[in-house]
Order: sequence, then C-alpha cells, then structure tokens
Amino acid sequence: MMRSRAMLLTVALACPTLVVACGPKRSVVRTEAGSGEGGDLSGYWNDMDATIVAKAMIQQCLGSPWASDFQEQSGGKKPVVKLMGVNKRTDDRNVNEEFFTKQLERQLLNSGRVRVVAAWGQDNVNVVERARQATHADDETAKSQGNETGADFTLQTIVNSQNETDGEGHSVRAYLVNMELVNVETNEKVWIGEKQIRKVVSQAKASW
Repeated sequence: MMRSRAMLLTVALACPTLVVACGPKRSVVRTEAGSGEGGDLSGYWNDMDATIVAKAMIQQCLGSPWASDFQEQSGGKKPVVKLMGVNKRTDDRNVNEEFFTKQLERQLLNSGRVRVVAAWGQDNVNVVERARQATHADDETAKSQGNETGADFTLQTIVNSQNETDGEGHSVRAYLVNMELVNVETNEKVWIGEKQIRKVVSQAKASW
C-alpha cells in the first residue's frame, strides 16, 4: 500500500513537468512595420488598419479642392491644419487614438501640401515651456508668448465599430472612420470623408 501511494505521488509530481514539456512552443518573428506579414490575428483593429485608413483618407482629403482654393485666396500660402484627436465611439480597446493620430499627421506632413501644428492635447506643452522660460531662461534665448502659428483648419475624426456574430464561430467586425475638415474662422465644413474596414472572422470548433 505504501509503495502504491509513493508511485501515485511520483506520477502526480511529474504531470506538471510533462505538461510543460509537451506544451506548445511560442515562436516570435520580427517583421518590418507595414509589411503585412503575420496578417490579422484576431480581426480587431490593428496597426495595419490604422496605416491603411490614414493613407486612404488623407489622400481623399488632399484630393479635394479646398487646399488649392485656400492657396488661391491667400496668395499661395499653404493651409495650416490642426488635428483635434480621435473621438472613439467604440468599446474596442485595440483602437489606439494616439497611434492613429500620428499616422494621420505623418501622411499630412509628408504630402508637402499643408503645414501641421501641434495636435489637440499637445498644444499646451509649449505653452508651459514658454512660461518656464520666461522665468528661468536667458532673455536672449527665451521664447515669447503670442507667436504661435494659428490653424486655418481643424481635422476631426470619429471611429465607430459594429460587431455581429451567428453564435457558430462566425462573426463580422466593421469599423467606420469619418473625418471632417472645418474652417476655423468661418466654421464651414470644407471636406467630409469616410473609410470602412470590414472583416469576416471564422473560428474553427475544437475537435477531440
């Protein structure tokens, strides 16, 4: 009896080791950003979606006549744009507002068509720094208040999502991104655009 108990105890202690040893191995492969390698792991919003949507929508925006109209009316000056952040009307935690905003800023700046000032939420950083310099910096190097470049237009973004499932392992995840460009002085909307991402997700049932 004692020998049987000892054998059972030995087997019980060995089981966790066997489970760990036989468990699935994790593999990590480093890829270039935007390469598409690895695909869509969950069907939720990811970095590829942010990049694709930002590129497509800024192309839409700059393809509209508002920019050239502004330059004609202002003696050839490039319009100044300020991003007002992302209004996320979805419970999808994978939608990173800051990451998406940076993608939009990058597309705008790299186009060479517009000038971009600090986005909403960043604009107070330099206000605080100038106030600090007024007290602590040398007068010859301290930057004065009241010289910021004012935005001519604000870009406002809303992200909505909708999920549908059949309860059998199939679901549809849709994201709708709406953007509006508004003239700061007149409050006129000069461009409205949208881009939709739709994904069909199939989950295989477990087999025993």
